[in-house]
Amino acid sequence: MRAGAVAGAVLAAALLAGCGAAGPGPQEWTDRMCSAVLPFMQTAVEGPTTGEPHQVVGDYLGRTTAALDRTLGDLDRLGPAPVDDGEALAANLQGGLGEVRSAFSSAKARVDALDPADPAAVERDLPGALEPLAQLGSAAGPLDQMTGNPEIAATFRASATCGELTRLSESARTAAPDDPAAGGLNGSPGEGGGS
Repeated sequence: MRAGAVAGAVLAAALLAGCGAAGPGPQEWTDRMCSAVLPFMQTAVEGPTTGEPHQVVGDYLGRTTAALDRTLGDLDRLGPAPVDDGEALAANLQGGLGEVRSAFSSAKARVDALDPADPAAVERDLPGALEPLAQLGSAAGPLDQMTGNPEIAATFRASATCGELTRLSESARTAAPDDPAAGGLNGSPGEGGGS
């Protein structure tokens, strides 16, 4: 009978573990979402270093694309937001960031195609190569949809990490209003739930 009691306890523990810990609540989810996005924003705001334009811009675009890949992986592991329409919100965020990633990747391919042996051509063609990034600032960003949900907006405002994300986004737009990397996450200054 003792073996039966042990087996019953193990079975009960297994059932409880399967039904146990629910996913993160709205505040924890929002903190983790902002923690996933923040490294990309920090990389994007860092901008290119100094040196040969072709090389530094290509390196910058490669770093931001890699940072976005990590962000998208982290968001995929995080799962849907624990609010009404949470799956749609998470899918829209990932889709929007996927579009940002595509723009950075496309710009990098165009920059890499420039001939560094022809500095005049690089200077002439570099702005056109960055056109995919210029288009990012023309629409609402992925975080705007997240903070359009009242519950997520409240947790976003309460999160120190999300506040840092908002500050970085706004400082990037203020410091370089024509910088295409600055407008990729939110549509215009003050949006994103942080103000």
